[in-house]
This record gives sequence, structure tokens and C-alpha cells, in this order.
Amino acid sequence: MKNYVYVAASTLALTVSAPALAQSNDSTINQTGNNSDVTVTQGGPDGGNLSTVEQSADDSSVVVDQNGFDLGAPALVTNASDVTQAGANQSVDSTQFGDANLSNVTQSGTEMEVALVQGGLNNSSTVNQSNVDNAADIFQDGDDNISTILQNNIDGTIDLDQFGDRGTSTITQTNDNNQNAEVSQGGEDNISTVNQRASNSDAIVTQLGLRNTQTLVQGDISDNQEATITQTGNDNVSDVQQGIDGTGPLDDDNEVFVTQGGNNNEVVIRQISELNLASVNQSGDRNEARIVSQGDGASSTSNQNNSATFMQGGNDNFASVNQPGQDAVNNVNQSGNMNSSITDQIDTGAMAFVTQIGSENTSNIDQNAGTGNTATVMQSGDLGASTITQTGDGNGASLTTVLGASMTTSTILQDGNMNSATVSQGGTGDVSGVTQTGNSNAVAVSQNVVAPS
Repeated sequence: MKNYVYVAASTLALTVSAPALAQSNDSTINQTGNNSDVTVTQGGPDGGNLSTVEQSADDSSVVVDQNGFDLGAPALVTNASDVTQAGANQSVDSTQFGDANLSNVTQSGTEMEVALVQGGLNNSSTVNQSNVDNAADIFQDGDDNISTILQNNIDGTIDLDQFGDRGTSTITQTNDNNQNAEVSQGGEDNISTVNQRASNSDAIVTQLGLRNTQTLVQGDISDNQEATITQTGNDNVSDVQQGIDGTGPLDDDNEVFVTQGGNNNEVVIRQISELNLASVNQSGDRNEARIVSQGDGASSTSNQNNSATFMQGGNDNFASVNQPGQDAVNNVNQSGNMNSSITDQIDTGAMAFVTQIGSENTSNIDQNAGTGNTATVMQSGDLGASTITQTGDGNGASLTTVLGASMTTSTILQDGNMNSATVSQGGTGDVSGVTQTGNSNAVAVSQNVVAPS
């Protein structure tokens, strides 16, 4: 059966006086496969469109529609489209209605699909597809956006929208199957990098502010990684890695949720083993959150099911947790300024809850290799300092600093099992130290407590 080629160039593009390079359209088509279709339409007031199609694929289709307006630089090529197809059942639908836009699509393998729309000015899109049954949908309507897509997997899908200016998006899907990435960039000067190497994984990224940077890696030999990252503020940084142990198979089913609505915030998350949850919400400015290790990477020990949730609504706060154990919970809420929370949970079943509403409070919780220890810190005054260390099993420690307190210090060390310590400080300059080395001890300390009004 014959191949079909349809080429159309508008009369206006051929007759309107314009600089020499922009007066004529240029289309080059080379077909060597079977049952392939090519349709190229070139318009615009000054022409200047370039289209190159090379097909050695069977049963494939290319549709190119170029209709620029030379609004940005009339002496230059308006739009340029380059499509190369090999393999079978490939599809490319490319529409360029802006100016100075560039697209390059390369397809090999079987059952590839690309839908590309470029408006705006000076956008660039590069797509390289191989393997089996991948699909990419790209929409660029701002100015000076750059997108780079590599799909070398099975059943991968990509949906990319760039409607801001000077956005950069790089999406890579390799090594596995059923990977899904959705990236939306508004605002200006945002950078997004998504690298998916885990099967049955989803990445959803939204950037609407200015100068935000986002990096996501979903690693090898793992399944079912889920990440949702939203940046609506300015100058924020998000760095997330899921299932990065690489030894498998227990690096699966991790979840990450990052929301950055303030400015100059930073998030770093590392999920090594399986069934971990990390959630960070930053609505203040210059906050830093680090979930440095969920699981220790030793898959044979089944380290799993850790949870860390950070809420930072004030400014200049710092929160960090290390969770190499399993079944650990760490919740941190910082709505004041210049607070610091550092938690190290090596234990099994350890729980730590930290709330800091005042300013310049410090919380350090070290629950060592015991099981089922619980620590709760509530500091609503200023300049509070709390250190809790629990080494045995089943210990509980609680510190509450009442609203209006200042210069308070509390240190609790419980080395045995089933010990309980409760401290409530509401005065000025209070100091409390509790040390329990045996088992089943109980201490309650209250100093100048003043109830909140």
C-alpha cells in the first residue's frame, strides 16, 4: 500500500514581502516504511517555517501544523519541527502557533505517541521515546521554556504544561514500567527535574512561583513510589529521593507530599526502605526541613513504615529527623520563628511529637535502640530548650512550656523501661532535670505554671 504525504503552505506565506529567510517555508519528508501518513501544514504571515520528517516506521502517523507570526524576530526562522520515526505504530501530532519555537521528536520501539503544542515565543521541546507503549503530552504557551523528555520504559505517560516564562523541565522514565509524571510550570524561572526508575510510580509536580527548584528521583528495583510536590512561593528548593537503596526488593510503597508556599524554604527527603510516609508543608520563609533517612537500606531487615510530618508556618525554623528504624512517628509543628527540632529515631515503634509556637525554642529528642518510646514536647514560649533521651523500652516523656514562659530548660534521661516523666514549666528561668535509670519510675515536675488566657 502507498504512503500518503500532504503538504500545504499558505498563499500569504508565499506572497507577503519579508526578509529572504522568512519568506519561504521548507518541508523535507523521507518515508521508507509501510502504511505511514504525513500531513504538514505551514502558514503564518511571513512563512519561515521548517519541517523535517523521516519515517522508517510501519503504520505510523505524523501531523505537523506550523502557523507562526514572526512577532519576536521576523528575520529568523519562525518555527522548526524535526520528527524521526522508526519501529511500528508511532504517532506524532505537533502544532506550533507561536514564534521561534523548536521541537525535536525521535521515536523508536513500538506504540509511541507524542502530542505537542507550542505557543508563545522561543520555546524548545525535545522528546526521545523507545521501548513499548509510551505517551507524552507537551503544552508550551509561555516564553523561553525548555522541556526535555526521555522515555525508555513500558507504558510510561508524561503530561507537561509550561505556561510561565523561562521554565525548565527534564523528565526521564527508564528501566521499568507504568511510570506516570505530571508537571505543571507557571510563574518564572522555575526548574523541575523528575527521574523515574521505579515501576508503578507517580510524580505530580506543580510550580507556580518564581525561581523554584525541584528534584525528584524514584529509584531502581522498587515499585509504587508516590510523590506530590507543590511550589507556589519563591526561591524554594525541594530535593526528594525514593527507593534509592537499589538492593531491592523492600524499597517499595513510599509516599511524599511537599508544599512550599513561602519563600526561600528548603526540603530534603530520603526514603530508602519501604512503606514510609513523609509530608512537609512550609508556608513561612527561610525554613529548612530534612527527613534524612527513612529506613537504613538493609532490605533484609525489613525496615519500614516510618512516618514524618512537618508543618512550618513561621520563619527561619529548622526541623530534622533520622528514622533508620521501623514503625516510627515524628510530627513537628513550628509556627514561631527561629525554632529548631532535631529527632533521631533508631528505635522500633518510637513516637515523637513536637509543637513550637514561640521563638528560638530548641528540641532535641534522641530515642535510642529501645522499643515503643514516646516523647511529647510543647513549647509555646520563647527561648525554651528541651532534651529528651530514652534508651529502654516503653518510656514516656512529656514537656509543656506554657504561653509566656521564657528562659526555660528541661532535660530528661530515662535509661530503663516503662518510665514516665512529665514536666510543665510556665515561669521565667526555670530549670528541670530528670534522670531515671531503673524501671517503672514516675516523675512529675511543675514550676510556676500559668494557664493560657
